[in-house]
Amino acid sequence: MTEKTVKLKISGKTIQARVGETLVHALWAAGMAESVKVGCAGGVCGACTVTLRYSDGRTGGTELACMKPVEAGMEVFPCPVEADAPVTPVAQPELSHLQSVFPTLDRCTKCGSCTTACPMSIPVMDSVLRMQKGEFQAVAEDFTTCIHCGLCRFVCEDKVKPHNMGLWIRRSLGMSRDIAIEKTEVSVEQEWKYLLDESSEQRLQRARQFRKSGRIEP
Repeated sequence: MTEKTVKLKISGKTIQARVGETLVHALWAAGMAESVKVGCAGGVCGACTVTLRYSDGRTGGTELACMKPVEAGMEVFPCPVEADAPVTPVAQPELSHLQSVFPTLDRCTKCGSCTTACPMSIPVMDSVLRMQKGEFQAVAEDFTTCIHCGLCRFVCEDKVKPHNMGLWIRRSLGMSRDIAIEKTEVSVEQEWKYLLDESSEQRLQRARQFRKSGRIEP
């Protein structure tokens, strides 16, 4: 029995892929593994972010190549973001610290492209404005669901680096907490249940609770 295949384009190059496989597997099979970065290959890390366009006129958008099945006529455009040197977080961060390590902070022109590009619906532009005011607790909440795909940085013509700054703020605030982390009897099954069954609002509330108490409630 002949295996069913479809044709799609990767940055303008036509390849054939097996029906039912993901974009990542199609790229690997076509010898184009370097077209996208791959981290977890499970839809969490955001390393394999791509944008899509369809030949039949459907609206495209942002997808994770490790999770998106191939379709006939699909046009794929990888979103490579160059590696950036890590910036060491600091305890009790202030606005002057952020401005010192991320001098791009004040370049934001309020175009909104970063917010539009975010696959997690984070109000990225508004959060950058909060960063400029030193409202770090609010920023930490904004970026709770960030998968660090880099799309906000990719589309920013002013090189503001929103997700890098959001991560630095969250780590810095974490260093500033004088909380004894308590061990709790939380099973692997419960952890997966939190991730797969709870709503995004429930996960956000759980993250807020942990930041306050340092305790994971079973």
